[in-house]
Amino acid sequence: MKNIFFNVIDKIKNNLRLFLSIMGVVAVLAGVVIYNFYFEKPINTKPVEENQETTSQKQNFLDSSFYSSILLAGQGNKNTGKYVVVLSDYSCGWSAKFYQETIKPFLAQKNLDKIWMQYDFLILNEQSPSLLPTEAAYCANEYNRFWEFHDGVFALKNKYETVEEAFTEENIISLAKSLNIYEDQFKQCMSEHKYKELILMRANYYLDVMERLGVPSTFLNGYPITLLIEGKEQAVGAIDINTFNKKINEWLASD
Repeated sequence: MKNIFFNVIDKIKNNLRLFLSIMGVVAVLAGVVIYNFYFEKPINTKPVEENQETTSQKQNFLDSSFYSSILLAGQGNKNTGKYVVVLSDYSCGWSAKFYQETIKPFLAQKNLDKIWMQYDFLILNEQSPSLLPTEAAYCANEYNRFWEFHDGVFALKNKYETVEEAFTEENIISLAKSLNIYEDQFKQCMSEHKYKELILMRANYYLDVMERLGVPSTFLNGYPITLLIEGKEQAVGAIDINTFNKKINEWLASD
C-alpha cells in the first residue's frame, strides 16, 4: 500500500514537472512574440526608396500661382521663374541668425537679376508671439517698407530676453512710427487683422504638404536646399553665406 502511495506521488511530481516545463516554454515563446511586436516592429514598413520618392514629390509643392499670389514684398526679378523662398519665424533664434549672417549679406551683393527672393512665415497658431509682427510686416509692405520693417523686427528681438517682451503692440507701433508708416492705412490694416487669415492659411499649407519642416528653410522653386550629411541629402536650415551662394549658383547653372 505504501509503495502504491509513493508511486502516485511520483507520477504527480513527474506530471507537474512536465506541466511546468510546458508552461515555461509557452511563456518564453509568448515573450518573444510580445517583444517582437512591441519593440522590433519597424516604424515604417515601406521601402526607403519609396519613402524618399514620396517625400521628394511632396517637397515640390510650390508653383507659379503660389508665388504670384503672395502678398509679401520680394527682391529681384520676378519674371525669371527662379523663386527663392525663405521660410522663417520671428520668434526663432536660428531664423534671426540666418537673416543677419546669410540673407542680409546675400541681398547686399545686389546680384538678384536672375532670381526672385521673398520671405514667408510659419506661424503655427493665433497664440504665437510671432503673429503680431508678421501681420505688421504685411501691412508695412503696403508702403513698400517690408524689408525695413522685417529688419526692425529681428532687431527688436535682440533687445529683449523674451519674444513676448519684444513683440508687444507698443513696440510694433514704435517701429512703424520710426519708419514713418504709422498712418491711417497701417492702423486700419492692423486693427482689422487684414492678413491674419492669410498668414495662418499659408502656414497650414506648408504643414500639410511637407513631412519634415522647420525654420529657417529655403526653397528653390519648391525644393528645399539640402546638404550631403552622413551620406544622405538632408534639408538644412541656417547655412553660412558661402554655402548659400554656392547652392544658389549650382541651382542656376543646372538648367
